[in-house]
Amino acid sequence: MNLTRRQFAGLSLAVASTSLLGAAPAIAGEKARKGTLSGRKGYEAGGTIKVKKEAGKTTVVLAEDYFFDPTNKNPPDIKIGFGNGEVYAKGSKIHDKLTVKKGAASFEVPANIDTDQYNELYVYCEKFSVILAVAPLK
Repeated sequence: MNLTRRQFAGLSLAVASTSLLGAAPAIAGEKARKGTLSGRKGYEAGGTIKVKKEAGKTTVVLAEDYFFDPTNKNPPDIKIGFGNGEVYAKGSKIHDKLTVKKGAASFEVPANIDTDQYNELYVYCEKFSVILAVAPLK
C-alpha cells in the first residue's frame, strides 16, 4: 500500500494525538472506574461499583454482587454521592433516595457533577451527614 504525503501526515497526526490523549481510537470517549464497596459505622455493604462515562453520559453501576444491609439500623435518607478522603462533597448526590438494597442497578449521574474530581463513591445518610459505605474508585 502506498500512502501520499498528505495521507501519511494525517495518519501521523492521528497517532500522535491519540498518544497524547492516552486512549486508543476504538475506546476514545469511553471510560470506567470501579471499586469495591465496604460498610462503615456498623453497616454491612459490599459489591462492585462502576462509574462509566460513555456517549456523553456518566452512570453509576451497581453490579449483581452489590448489597447494602441496614438490618440493625435503618437510616432515613440513604443516597449515593461522591467525595475524597471519606468526606462527602456537597452537591454530588446522584438521586433522591436509594431503595436498592441488593443486586444490579444503575443510576445516571446529573450532568453538573464531574465525577473525575472524586476518588470515592459513598452510600450515605443525607439527613444525619453520615457515610454508611465507601467504594474507592480506580
